Amino acid sequence: MPPKQKLSDKNKAAKRQERASDKTFGLKNKNKSVKVQRFVQQVEATASGADKKKQAERERKEAEKKAAAAAKAEAAKLFGSVVITQKVPFGVDPKTVLCAYFKEGQCTKGTRCKFSHNLEADRKTQKKDLYTDAREQEKEQGMDTWDEEELRKVILSKHGNPKTTTDIVCKFFLDAIEDSKYGWFWVCPNGGDQCKYRHSLPPGFVFKTKEQKKLEKLALEKQPKITLEDFLETERAKLPKNLTPVTLETFNKWKADRLKAKEDAAAEEARKLTQKQMSGRQLLLTGKYDDDEEDDGTNGTAWDLSEFKPSLDIVDDDE
Repeated sequence: MPPKQKLSDKNKAAKRQERASDKTFGLKNKNKSVKVQRFVQQVEATASGADKKKQAERERKEAEKKAAAAAKAEAAKLFGSVVITQKVPFGVDPKTVLCAYFKEGQCTKGTRCKFSHNLEADRKTQKKDLYTDAREQEKEQGMDTWDEEELRKVILSKHGNPKTTTDIVCKFFLDAIEDSKYGWFWVCPNGGDQCKYRHSLPPGFVFKTKEQKKLEKLALEKQPKITLEDFLETERAKLPKNLTPVTLETFNKWKADRLKAKEDAAAEEARKLTQKQMSGRQLLLTGKYDDDEEDDGTNGTAWDLSEFKPSLDIVDDDE
């Protein structure tokens, strides 16, 4: 079924009036009660009130629009800049000069104007505009549509003659060309114009357009691809023949030997730690000690009788 057509405001108002008349049919003259007359007035007010409300809203919006336009015109008259009549030097084509009235949005001549209405005509002589983002222009002035000749012209006009004495080409410059980010608004991250490396194409450099890169990518995708299994078999064939093949048995044996070596190393480390921090009880339990006191070794095993001389002298005196 075709979609239902939307009714206009006029048709909607007629529909409301028709519904109101249907609701009050035969009530105005047949019944003179106050309740019936009040109901009839309420239905008629509801039907006409919606139309009046929409009409008032429409008139209010039109009045606001007119007031905004008048305020804008008055502000332009008060704060608008005065455009000076342009004078073109002799021998200069007026179509190469941007129209001052068009620049201010006040030119009414259109195609009959002798000056240019192209904002790009005044780009090279115009001062840097603080109210426009140069990155948006950079997107439009990309190098996607350039060829090698156009790229060399842009490089020469942008950087001029090289001022450096080195032959090393700036890596940021080459990266910008390879990634198609180079353009009129490109600035070298290595100090801008003060970069000490060359901003010129090296000899033998072949610039590839976007279409050429796309064709190379398609050709690379069409080349036969090697699977992971084939790659592993190829690399395995390059290994020496005297190596042990990895099977489940050899892997389990290698894992068991590795765990045993790790346990032995941990036990040896624990043994060394206990020997360094042995208590007195542990030393007695080991039995690795000597009960004899150490002597100086001057007299060997002979008795030192000088220790008994004072006692002998005392005994003699008593006698």
